[in-house]
Amino acid sequence: MRAASKSIIALVVLTSAVSASLASEQPHDQLLAQSALDTDAHSSPSDTATPPGVDTLNLELPDTGRGCRPSPYTVTLFKPCEGEDKGQLWRSTKTIFIGGFAVMGFILLLPEDISKWDKSEIGHGNLINKWWDNVSSGPVWDNDVWYINYIGHPYFGSVYYQGPRNAGYNQWNSMVYSALMSTFYWEYGLEAFAEVPSIQDLVVTPVGGWIFGEWAFQKKKEIVANGGLAMGSRFWGNVAVFLLDPVGKIDDWIGNKNVKVTSLNLGHPPASYSGKGVISNKNDWELYLALQF
Repeated sequence: MRAASKSIIALVVLTSAVSASLASEQPHDQLLAQSALDTDAHSSPSDTATPPGVDTLNLELPDTGRGCRPSPYTVTLFKPCEGEDKGQLWRSTKTIFIGGFAVMGFILLLPEDISKWDKSEIGHGNLINKWWDNVSSGPVWDNDVWYINYIGHPYFGSVYYQGPRNAGYNQWNSMVYSALMSTFYWEYGLEAFAEVPSIQDLVVTPVGGWIFGEWAFQKKKEIVANGGLAMGSRFWGNVAVFLLDPVGKIDDWIGNKNVKVTSLNLGHPPASYSGKGVISNKNDWELYLALQF
């Protein structure tokens, strides 16, 4: 228990350091203002003459036309004010939502000594009661294998993180989005149907997602700027971009193919018949997904 407390303290300190680092990122308007000041510093007096009728004491940053001048900690996920594309972020969120069910299916295929999911409990009895029991029991310090906690979760944190980055949001907003998705969509959402939320995952996913996600975001931009080539090959370029940002790559493909989700339902499968009579299958659940190309 003492070791767990020390680990929690270390994670809190790390999170504080990350917040300070993100706070140093200047908003777009401030960068423009600083650029203008630098230009003025190198201009001659004739270049900086004030036109008639201009108030020389008004040093406020110019309004962007969207009614906001964000500080480094302003969350603009729900009210873009620096040219962010909220529509693109919503498309990425839907892709992540659907992909989460695929990830759950993959984890269910893993041996229980790796996933730590009790498969005998999943899909039997009252699914909602199972979810509530797990949510109300946590979070707890989990005993998952190290590469799931400290490689797998940061990787998927970077997947969340790059959604807003691709839509024009800054690092702080992208990390907040990653924290919201990893906490409420995954730890207290889908994964809570299988296990109690994890203390490590609640911190490691968004913090590790920011560290790896920002590197992956910049590396992906380098590949795109290089004509989509990696090691001189377009094939490996596509592979690298997909591994660095799978949701972004899928969104690009869906946008080109005009794919639409026409149905998404979670429910019981149809009743089946056996020699003993009709089986209602009320203890089983199925996901129904329909796409239109």
